Amino acid sequence: MASLLPLISELLPMILPAETHITRAEQLAPSHPTVEGPVTSRPAVVGRCDKMCASVVTARPKSCSSVKHNSEQDAIIYAVSGTGILVVNEGSFSSGGLDGAVDKESDSAAEEGADGNRLRRHTLRPGDFAFVPAWTEHQVRNEAGDEDVVWVVVQGGSRPVGATLAGWGGDEVSAEG
Repeated sequence: MASLLPLISELLPMILPAETHITRAEQLAPSHPTVEGPVTSRPAVVGRCDKMCASVVTARPKSCSSVKHNSEQDAIIYAVSGTGILVVNEGSFSSGGLDGAVDKESDSAAEEGADGNRLRRHTLRPGDFAFVPAWTEHQVRNEAGDEDVVWVVVQGGSRPVGATLAGWGGDEVSAEG
C-alpha cells in the first residue's frame, strides 16, 4: 500500500480539475504609494501551488529596501522596468580577491560593507534575470531619480518566506511567511 502513495500523488493532478488564476495589473498597483513606503512587495500569485509563488517589488526613485534574506527559498528576479541595483552579501573580503573592479560583462561591482562583508552590486535593466540563492542577504536599490524600478520575484515555495535584517550580517528584525 505504501508503494501506491507516490503514484497517487502523481495521478491526482491529472484527474482533479485545476483552476487557472489571473492577477490583473490594477490589482497590484499601490493604493497609496506615498503612505506605503519607498519599496513595496505585492503578492501576485501566492498560495496557489506548493512549489512556487510570485510577487511584484516596486522601488520608488532614490530608495532602497532593508537588507533581507529569503530563508530556505531560492528566488528568481525578472526586471520589468527601470534600472535597479541588486546588492548581495558574498561573504568577507578576507576570503576572496575582489578589489572593487567593475565586471563589464555582468555589469557588477564589488564593495566592502561596514563589517568587512563583501557586497556585490548587480545592475538590472528591463529584461534582465537574476538568481538569488536561499539564505543570501540582499537589498534592492533604485538610485535613479526619475522612475520606479519594478521586478517580478519568483520564490520556491507556496508563500514568500524570509527575514528583514538589522544590516549586513545583522540580527533578524522581523520574519516573513
